[in-house]
This record gives sequence, C-alpha cells and structure tokens, in this order.
Amino acid sequence: MKTRKAPRGEAAALVRKLTESSVRLASKDLPMAKEQASLARRLRLRYNIRPGYSITRFTCKGCKGLLVPGVNGRVRLGHGKPSLVRITCAECGHVNRKILSMPYIRSGKVGKSDS
Repeated sequence: MKTRKAPRGEAAALVRKLTESSVRLASKDLPMAKEQASLARRLRLRYNIRPGYSITRFTCKGCKGLLVPGVNGRVRLGHGKPSLVRITCAECGHVNRKILSMPYIRSGKVGKSDS
C-alpha cells in the first residue's frame, strides 16, 4: 500500500527544481522561465506545499508571478532606520519590500557583490 506522503515529497522536490531552473533561465528566456514558475506554483497549490524562503523571494506578492531582481524587477535600496531592499515588479508594479536585519548590515556585506 502506498503512503500519501510519497507524492507530496516528490512534488516538493519537483517544485524546488522547477523554481531553481526558472530563476537560472530567466535572463536567457523569460517566457519559458515564467511558464516553469507557473507550473511550480500550481504544484504547490495542488499538493499543499508550503514554500520556503528560497522560493518566496522569487515570487511577486502582487501578481504571484516570477520575480527575478535585475531581470524583470527593479531593485532599490531604501533609506531610514530599518534598512530595506525594494524590488518593483515590472509586470504589475507591486513593490516587494525585504527588511535587512541589523547583523547583516553591521557585517559590511551591504552594497558588495559576490562577483
């Protein structure tokens, strides 16, 4: 007898792979990347999979579509006491805000790129 958790685990792995693939593909072929992200979202909804931060940071909260900073989203640094990053979706115009924690700011990593 099959357990019910087996398809859910397989779907979670597939959602993770589809999201990673869509983010990598976004700079080369944006329509295909959006299609992959849409498929990943449908799987999440069908199998009731809670997305982790690695998935939700690439999802627009306005249109629920793929949001890759620098590709189809404008990135701006905010001013003020809680430092934040504002990512504006190019599709719907919704502003997604992400607050940077204080230890991250104090470490000196803000404004430095990895490459």
